[in-house]
Amino acid sequence: MSKFATIVDALHARSQSDELAYIFLSDGTADSETRWTYREVASVSGVFAERMKMEGVRAGDRVVLALNPSLDYIAALYAIMQIGAVAVPSFPPIRPKELDRFVLSALDSRPAAVIIDAMYREPMGSVSKRLAERGIDAKVIQPGMEGTSSSSVIDGNEHRPRPDALALIQYTSGSTGSPKGVCVTHANLVSNCESLGRSMGFDPNRIGLSWLPPYHDMGLMGTIILSAYHGWPLVMMSPVHFIQEPYRWLRAISDYGVTITVGPNFSLDLCTSSIDDAELSGLELGSLREFYCGAEPIRHATLTAFEDKFGVCGFDAASFIPCYGMAEATLFVAGKPAGTRYQVMSKPGITGDTTHVSCGVVDSDHIVRIVDPDSGSVVAPGEIGEIWVAGPNVTEGYLGMGELTSTVFHAHVADDGQQYLRTGDLGFTLDSELYVTGRIKDVIIVNARNIYPQDVESNLLRGVPEVRHVAAVSVPGHDTEGLGVIVESRLREMTAELHAETIERVRASVIAELGIAPKVIHVGPRGTVPTTTSGKVRRQQAKALLLSGELPTYELAASPVLEVAQ
Repeated sequence: MSKFATIVDALHARSQSDELAYIFLSDGTADSETRWTYREVASVSGVFAERMKMEGVRAGDRVVLALNPSLDYIAALYAIMQIGAVAVPSFPPIRPKELDRFVLSALDSRPAAVIIDAMYREPMGSVSKRLAERGIDAKVIQPGMEGTSSSSVIDGNEHRPRPDALALIQYTSGSTGSPKGVCVTHANLVSNCESLGRSMGFDPNRIGLSWLPPYHDMGLMGTIILSAYHGWPLVMMSPVHFIQEPYRWLRAISDYGVTITVGPNFSLDLCTSSIDDAELSGLELGSLREFYCGAEPIRHATLTAFEDKFGVCGFDAASFIPCYGMAEATLFVAGKPAGTRYQVMSKPGITGDTTHVSCGVVDSDHIVRIVDPDSGSVVAPGEIGEIWVAGPNVTEGYLGMGELTSTVFHAHVADDGQQYLRTGDLGFTLDSELYVTGRIKDVIIVNARNIYPQDVESNLLRGVPEVRHVAAVSVPGHDTEGLGVIVESRLREMTAELHAETIERVRASVIAELGIAPKVIHVGPRGTVPTTTSGKVRRQQAKALLLSGELPTYELAASPVLEVAQ
């Protein structure tokens, strides 16, 4: 039995509570904090809900939410839900290259309104014009929620959405394709909160911390909504402040006695590489009991390096919770049980024995089957296949994509009548634990061998110091695919000699591990390897840029765009 039928019900139940709900660190430090109780969340979001209704927003309307991370973001999110509208979380169009993607998602969702900060007035003028050309007249609403009201709609007069009503449209990160709008109901959100509640267990003193983008599924469903549903305080900072100085994340954990936090693999690497040993003495990480790690492949070397470095600060590796999920399943599918150490296993791979980190056990309300993607039959335990998922976290499908929804969300295996979500991820189960090995679309086939890009990338990140980011992709060949390696160097400038040496080190490392030479190696400056807003490598986009000759290059005399290994 769920605690609440919807998130709106959870907010209503706490609308008169003076318990702490959210703390926002406007510059990433405790000195800049602003605190809101649940009463304040209810009051401010209620005022904004009334304002939205005055602007003509009604139940069922779609509203693009493109505010910067802030308490205003939270108030606007809950205001949308209170009036029964549908939130469309989106990144603000900060850079020109993001503007087209912003417009595409807006054209797809056809919003009645866009909530955005005043600083984006200029790009929003362009967006509004392009939407109007397609017959979409979206109101532009800027936050200006000074003051509160004792008669806020959340106190009992707000629209109470049905559990099966659409709550939000979550656009996927698009790491292997174009972003698609995932239709998430209020029931999906509640189920996800209940699933994570079972994973976490009960802790009356839980305090959370997140720097993740609020428009990302892990940042939104895994922290902001989750904390409100279960009633524990959440400390927040902007991802910009974390990226600028990763120390701020750990400093905030120390300052607030945080017990639960979350971050993808790359964020742990950033902390390990960028925080000086001299800064460790000021950190106390012993309060951490739950450190969820997901959103991208989890490397054992990353976890052990973090443990080795921050163990002196009281960090306990048992707090690591490697987990697995996706927007199509609202967020959560599997995670390591709290209080136990994560499991690893070595499995023969293209680079010898590859160490895989377990993503824990599948939530008890869900079913995972490992399926041969070609035959549709279930494979034996320990064998790699496509991960298929069924359960209440699985969403309705993609907005306006009936055929794709049928293919992805309505899959069946021969031995049961259950309907499954085809995740597109590869993995295996062993001893009731789920291991994720890669993406189907990313697999490279060279001379009839399946090469998993994560294996190639992990080897280069570990063995070639100059490598900051790397993408392994397939490239066309005469009779078979070839291996292409796209390297983003840590160096801002590079001589022709060092450029050639780096290419040779990459080539030698790949040959030593795989026994084959890359067909193409490209080494470029920062920004060479495209990533999603959550840090995942966009391999398919990287491949397209490689083949079109559009990847960034160093300014080197007589240096070709592509270096072809012999």
